[in-house]
Amino acid sequence: MLTVKIQSFMNFSAFDEFLEVGVQTQLKRVIYVSEITDITSDSLTDIYDISQKNNSDSGISGCLLIGSNSYLQLLEGPESAVENLYSKIKVDSRHKNVKKLFEQHIEEKLFSSWSMKFAPFNNVKWDNKEFDAGKFQNINAAAAVKVFQSIKEIIG
Repeated sequence: MLTVKIQSFMNFSAFDEFLEVGVQTQLKRVIYVSEITDITSDSLTDIYDISQKNNSDSGISGCLLIGSNSYLQLLEGPESAVENLYSKIKVDSRHKNVKKLFEQHIEEKLFSSWSMKFAPFNNVKWDNKEFDAGKFQNINAAAAVKVFQSIKEIIG
């Protein structure tokens, strides 16, 4: 019996199928804040266009808030894909002082239908003068999580 099972995996497509069906990919959520280095519309369009394509291809979803001088972003998806993307963001010239605020393994995505949503932070009263002004650098992890939960409730 063991010989039969081993022989069936000599066909690599059968092994790939076994891995795809039998191994569940662990999901991860990361929230980070960074300072904006280039807020031109071309830079923001590039971020949007590239994230729409690449995130969808790698199973990543999330939400990006663009403030007056900083980004606040939630990424979620397969653990390795999220880690790879976060590593790229840390060295991307459009960001500086990238700081991971929160990371957690998750059972399901908060923004599963968005490959990347640009959310309008300024349409909501946040009860925080810095945040209302689009300055996210001093936000703590708990407040960042609450921001994205609120966006999910508001936008859906």
